[in-house]
Amino acid sequence: MNKQLFMLSVITSLIAGPVHAKIEVSPNSLMIVKAAYGQASQGKSISAQQAARIVKNKYGGKVLKVSNSGSKNSPGYRVKLLKDNGHVISVFVDAKSGRVSGH
Repeated sequence: MNKQLFMLSVITSLIAGPVHAKIEVSPNSLMIVKAAYGQASQGKSISAQQAARIVKNKYGGKVLKVSNSGSKNSPGYRVKLLKDNGHVISVFVDAKSGRVSGH
């Protein structure tokens, strides 16, 4: 019941407030992050830590390395991950959209 009230108060504050925000949910936490509509078109990009978090949330395992990749027109990160099954994968995360590709 308390969790439902909390979620209702978060949603209400997001709707009523002038600041745009999004909710990021991971298995053990809930974060409210400031965001702007059309973020990608404003030239903002995600950080290396955010790219690592996106890949870890999608595939699980342990992040081994994050490096800058891509070009000026298409920036991104190469994330190397050790999966729980022992396989090492390397994926590309688009810095503007946060999309993961190359598994």
